[in-house]
Amino acid sequence: MTSLPFQTGEELEDLLIRVFLKAADPGPTQGRLALTFAIHDPGAWLRVDGRDGQTAALSRGQTAREAESDLTFAMSGETAHAFWRGELNAVAAITAGNLKISGPLLRALALAPGLAKLQAAYRAETGG
Repeated sequence: MTSLPFQTGEELEDLLIRVFLKAADPGPTQGRLALTFAIHDPGAWLRVDGRDGQTAALSRGQTAREAESDLTFAMSGETAHAFWRGELNAVAAITAGNLKISGPLLRALALAPGLAKLQAAYRAETGG
């Protein structure tokens, strides 16, 4: 297993906020979607809200956890790391129960074009 670039949920939230700001992926705003990433081991929550169609607002922790979203992606910290590095086969992870998506799957698939930008930003932030 690769060493994770975070130890705590707070470190993971900080990392993901930097990644989303760096990548500036327009997917959530173009789709007018709110996305939540619910991560366990360590516990971290990040919400990207692009419902206004203009800018994606980021929230974290309890604020992200309590807000309603169109799509929620639930996974472990280890799975999240592989996902953001681009090393995870999402279909296999869903089938194995390592990645759970709540919400309309077609809307989740529509975000795929921006994923490469986010993964590149994650690799840049984590030295890979």
